[in-house]
Amino acid sequence: MSRLGELVDEAHEALYDGRVDDAKRLLNEARRVDGRAIDVRLLEVDVLAADDLLDEAVSAAEEAREDHPTSMIISFRLVTLLLDGFDDVVGARPPLEELGRRLQKGEQPDTGGEDKEEKAEAAADFAVEVYLTLSDVRAADHDPRGALAAADFAVKLAPDDAMARVARAAALFDLCRVDEAEKIVAQAVDRDPRNADAWWLRGRIHTIRRDHDKADKAFDRAIALDGDRFQLPFRIDEDHFAKVIEEAMAELPEAVRTAMKNVDVIVEDLPDLAVLQKSDPPLSPSAVGLFDPEPLAPNAGPGQPVRIFLYRKNLEVTCASEDEMVDEIGVTLLHEIGHHLGLDEEDLDARGLS
Repeated sequence: MSRLGELVDEAHEALYDGRVDDAKRLLNEARRVDGRAIDVRLLEVDVLAADDLLDEAVSAAEEAREDHPTSMIISFRLVTLLLDGFDDVVGARPPLEELGRRLQKGEQPDTGGEDKEEKAEAAADFAVEVYLTLSDVRAADHDPRGALAAADFAVKLAPDDAMARVARAAALFDLCRVDEAEKIVAQAVDRDPRNADAWWLRGRIHTIRRDHDKADKAFDRAIALDGDRFQLPFRIDEDHFAKVIEEAMAELPEAVRTAMKNVDVIVEDLPDLAVLQKSDPPLSPSAVGLFDPEPLAPNAGPGQPVRIFLYRKNLEVTCASEDEMVDEIGVTLLHEIGHHLGLDEEDLDARGLS
């Protein structure tokens, strides 16, 4: 291994151990060897991110991409920074879509490797990671069909990869194809029984089927496997839930409360799949709320109330505490009132109400 490769590897080991100052020192040494090398530019981004300098890390990634415009590795690192550091789906999607197009054309990523076999393996792993990330981003951007297409690419490349199956099952679930999602998530669990995402999705599937005992067992398994990312649903009875709604509504801006005077808020345990499928694309079975522009009374004249539905069981799964539920209900009401006022999903995203 070259001296540059040794310095980069040592720096990444230091970052893994939390020794950021050592990583900075090694980065400076690597810069003296070859400051423009892709591995060194990526190391700079990683050191800045580890030092919680996320804006500077994004700038460094953008500068590296300008210097190495054909590097897929640098483009993907920028994407992961935007997603992990800022949850910036809108900013991350265009470069990620471009990566997907390049991979589909047969372009080989600059993943490196010691020999032909290692290079091919690294390139395949990279492609799977890109397609899985693309599936997540499309799903977050209200594009479940696109999410399914990306997941299908990942499954084709890595048929035994549990996360590829989970991505496919999640997209099918969001498309209200629950039976298919259940079969695919079972395949994921068979391939990797310790995959927390598969168990969480299985809990979601049991929830929409109204089998809450099985759902809680699946959620418990996910939490046992990855308690940092998954938390117990906040279970709440109907009376308590009504009080939480009142608290959330009291915290809404006055203009929103005024707009809600002609809106009925209706609580149901879960959405009806047939109702979700009226939209194109369908709304996800995990939806916590829904705006229904149709007045309750048939042939009603102008000024009749419209309805906003809140789905208690989905809110329970989304929230881990009462405070979280108050906040989530508030955001949901703002989102649905936005629809009532004529805003589409892009408008709502721009206002942070997605």
